[in-house]
Amino acid sequence: MLRIKNARIVEKDQLKTVNIYIERGKIKDILPAGEALLSVKKEIDAQRNVVFPGFIDPHVHFDDPGFTEREDFETGTKSAAAGGITTIIDMPCTSIPPITTASNYDYKLNIVKSKAYVDFAFWGGVTPEQVESGEYKKSLKELKDRGIVGVKFYTISGMELYPRMSVPYMDKVFRLMKELNLVCAIHAEDYYLVDYYSHLMQEMGREDPESWSLGRTYEAEPEAIWSVVGITEKVGNKLHIVHLSTKEGLNVIRWAKAQGLNVSTETCPQYLIFTTEDFKKLGSLLKIAPPLRKEEDKEELWKGLKDGSIDFLCTDHAAGKYPEEKSSPDIWKNYTGIPGTQLAVPTMLHYGYHQGRLTLSEVQKLMSENTAKRYGLYPQKGAIQIGSDADFTIIDMDKE
Repeated sequence: MLRIKNARIVEKDQLKTVNIYIERGKIKDILPAGEALLSVKKEIDAQRNVVFPGFIDPHVHFDDPGFTEREDFETGTKSAAAGGITTIIDMPCTSIPPITTASNYDYKLNIVKSKAYVDFAFWGGVTPEQVESGEYKKSLKELKDRGIVGVKFYTISGMELYPRMSVPYMDKVFRLMKELNLVCAIHAEDYYLVDYYSHLMQEMGREDPESWSLGRTYEAEPEAIWSVVGITEKVGNKLHIVHLSTKEGLNVIRWAKAQGLNVSTETCPQYLIFTTEDFKKLGSLLKIAPPLRKEEDKEELWKGLKDGSIDFLCTDHAAGKYPEEKSSPDIWKNYTGIPGTQLAVPTMLHYGYHQGRLTLSEVQKLMSENTAKRYGLYPQKGAIQIGSDADFTIIDMDKE
């Protein structure tokens, strides 16, 4: 048995010092500091640092297999571990083949399982071709049996092997997802708006960072969210909007929740600390989709984290080759995506907790507990209680 002594855990905004006993990877007991069990073979002194349930990043693109010139599961999960993240959920679209069938799932799992330094799960996927043929019904049921947490949809996509999904096709798949009790996760940017304005910017000869933001126009996110919320209002499925970036998008989420719809959302540190002004200065280093927005959007996202209308945090980690894929003077030619797993926790503690925007209890919920609950991992993950996995993120709150 292992004991972690002098651990300060968060309970209802209070810090409580305890000893945590671990056996076979599970929490065996939690006792007040000073009370001891005898049969301990190993001990770790937490030195009164804060011990959180292991943090979870539910939205990463680790590129393995298929794009390992950028990153693989080893480097991705090492960066997660270095950043205090003990569980990641990998997206289905940035690997070859994408996770759209059980055989593709098995193929990926066999390649990455020996490389992982943290616990992991997968998102499943579906393509328009599968919907057209009707094959999606069989494939998604088999993927659920494999253990996917949900299925990812794009209303706009730049990936040849993972095309965008139209509203009528999403309507069909959402109905099956309700039956399977799986989450439908949506990259929400309206295809027609982005297609029109992006082509307009390029026809004008614009290559600057601002043209990327204007091309992926502000209205694209709330419009796309309205379209999928409309499906969920009819179908009653679990809906999740990924990497929320706008105030107006958040207002749609708030409306949907007020109607009692089963809707959740996440945002990322990049949308909480950077704006379009930073993008103009730093260029492709901050090229993401959806793009960075205005100061008022950033501040509203912080409010959403505080009031609970944003359910949890993620990184949308997507590492490109640097500097090769980030060095063109033409913003349209550079890779879209940034890494984040190693910096998300210190970023949120600095800008969230230390600057007074979030309590430690809120950080714990936003980076562990709420995520685990949404994806059916709680209380195995996201909790410090007897029987939970012994996954911990231990933080010295006084260090920079």
